[in-house]
Amino acid sequence: MLALGLKAATAYGRPDLAERLAGLAARVEQPEVRVLVVGEFKQGKSSLVNALVGSDLCPVDDDIATSAPLLLRWAATPVAAVRLRAGPADATDGAEDAGDDGAAALDPAEVADWVTERANPGNRRHVALVELGVPAPLLSEGLVVVDTPGVGGLGSTHGAVTAAALPLADAVVFVGDAAQELTGAEAAFLQTCVRLCPTIAYALTKTDLHPAWRRIAEIDAGHLATLGLGGLPLLPVSATLARLAEPRHDQRLAVESGLPVLRDWLTAEVLGGAATRRRRSVAAEVAAVADQLAARFEAERATLADPEHAARVLAELQDARQRAEQLRGAAGRWQQGLADGFGDLTADVEHDLRSRLRDVGREADEALERCDPALAWAEFEPWLRQRTAAAVTASYALLHERATALAIRLGEAFDVDEQQVSDRLRVGPPDDALALAPRDGALEARRAGVGAMALTALRGGYSGSSMFGMLGGMAGLALAPPVAVLAVVAFGAKTVRDERTRQLAQRRTQARTAARRYLDEVTFSVSKDLRDVLRRVQRTLRDLLASRAEELARSAQEAAAAAQGAAQAAAGAGGPGREQRLADVEAELRRIGGLRRQALDLVEAAP
Repeated sequence: MLALGLKAATAYGRPDLAERLAGLAARVEQPEVRVLVVGEFKQGKSSLVNALVGSDLCPVDDDIATSAPLLLRWAATPVAAVRLRAGPADATDGAEDAGDDGAAALDPAEVADWVTERANPGNRRHVALVELGVPAPLLSEGLVVVDTPGVGGLGSTHGAVTAAALPLADAVVFVGDAAQELTGAEAAFLQTCVRLCPTIAYALTKTDLHPAWRRIAEIDAGHLATLGLGGLPLLPVSATLARLAEPRHDQRLAVESGLPVLRDWLTAEVLGGAATRRRRSVAAEVAAVADQLAARFEAERATLADPEHAARVLAELQDARQRAEQLRGAAGRWQQGLADGFGDLTADVEHDLRSRLRDVGREADEALERCDPALAWAEFEPWLRQRTAAAVTASYALLHERATALAIRLGEAFDVDEQQVSDRLRVGPPDDALALAPRDGALEARRAGVGAMALTALRGGYSGSSMFGMLGGMAGLALAPPVAVLAVVAFGAKTVRDERTRQLAQRRTQARTAARRYLDEVTFSVSKDLRDVLRRVQRTLRDLLASRAEELARSAQEAAAAAQGAAQAAAGAGGPGREQRLADVEAELRRIGGLRRQALDLVEAAP
């Protein structure tokens, strides 16, 4: 259909429309459909991915967790590559030099050295993504499966970054364990998934290990209904049974594993849904191009069919041409709406980010007032980073939703397909922005040791006893030894208490300073990244709408010129010549109308 549209646009002398369809063709020729596999750590995500693709390339271990995202796509033979973020020079040890696309070749057998917590703790190698090519039938039609990091679970920084990547996904498989019912953190994450990526299924794993999985499934179904997610597919699966059934060709065991149902959902709902969206996008674009190609001939036909009212037709076409020129001009209303809309959006997103991070700062201050930072810093620092990552993720989600809504609203004036807007304006995850903030180490201040406290007690006791001795000497009295001892103990104990209180206050001050410094750095780096993203989105939308305005202006100009030429020809030519031209114009319109009908039939022809 795109080839026909390109041929028609070229034949009718519209290279701008041909370029528009060529860009769509380039996107359609690479129909990758990305599916994120998400969930708490140690829930069986990697095992499920291995079972889906029929391969053991995803590392699986009872103790370790995935520390970096692992992407699997189709390849005739197993191949691997790693993409790194900016980091130390020795981070690339073990991988070949990166190519032009930023990916370094990797031995598939060494994938575990890059994506597991044991070999790459805390993702110290700065891995952005490891890509695996697998000869799996499920992936042969363009399906791409991403095994997301499980370190720290959904409440960690990894979980927040995973949530931020949801707008980039076409579908999500949420993985839960049949050992227990849905938790509060999982329920909240599911709601985020549905908000940012509506195509989602809930896979209840490890049904082979837990005999009561059916009861857990019923309870989870109730939780989903309470959350308003009753329509979410809940699919009990067992990766172990699926892998056992495969070499035995045991159909009964395969059915019991539940994996065929999940594969059918991925094929029918995810791949099929993506194919339907592509068909609709192609149909809308080709139909819009056909409408613009037909505008010239429709204007000419209107003039030829009724020469007496040619002046009225020409006046209407001139008005349409002026409106199209206004759209194309810098003073067009859509240009003002674009600038105002993104100006307001920038202010709202930055205010949202600062407001969320201020709330995190207040929560941090309250938490530090209830604890001793020297003892609790090991737990406090990860909590602070997780809460910060969650706040940043929420701001990116707001940016994505508001920018897409604004783009769709502005695109309505140009009949821009919503799917094209969503595809072009997707906002990526903020992991790089979070990585810009420096990591504060443990606090330098420590609790004073026993020796230091003993010296403090002696110093306070000596000072107190000396003061009482001096006062007694002035009064002509001498302190009895028991009284002197009690004075030393009392003053020493008070001095120790006061010193501990002072040191605790000092540690809390240092901890608050470190937390605020971290939040300030995050605010600075993320605000810059948010502004960069918004400017990039604004330019993309501006270029898209400007090209549509140029097309409409050219179509209106050609229509007015065709009508003017037809009016002059009709005035100077006889009836037979006008009738012949009218017949030719009708034939061209039928040809273009046939192209438009074929395009619209694409949607109905979907399997």
